[in-house]
Amino acid sequence: MEGLWELAVRTILRIEGMVAGGEASWASMPAAEQEEMEQAVAMLTEAAAQGHGGAQYNLGLIYAEGQGVPRNLDRAIELYTQAGQQGYADAYLNLGILLQNEREDVDGAEKAYRAAVEADPGDAKAHFNLGLLL
Repeated sequence: MEGLWELAVRTILRIEGMVAGGEASWASMPAAEQEEMEQAVAMLTEAAAQGHGGAQYNLGLIYAEGQGVPRNLDRAIELYTQAGQQGYADAYLNLGILLQNEREDVDGAEKAYRAAVEADPGDAKAHFNLGLLL
């Protein structure tokens, strides 16, 4: 499962680099890269279904941003929650940001930021966002 996740992440990072460098865009990706992205999402989906927290977190990012897949905030929320429950403070942080900015769910965002702080008491971004929210 770890190898599946690592291969998927390497593929996604390479494609993200192409997008950042202007060689491609998420909306109009060359066919070869689109196929690679679909395969990477399939690998992450399999690893996430088997409970891999890193895969859940990375897949949450992909769905939250619509990177190579249709944007799906409900799926991103589900995946961030799963990853957070495994101790991924950044997943809770991103969940809080998503709930606050996209859903205007202040109570949900507060819970997510508090969970991020609990998962990683040194997470400055979680403390900062919680402080701004309150």
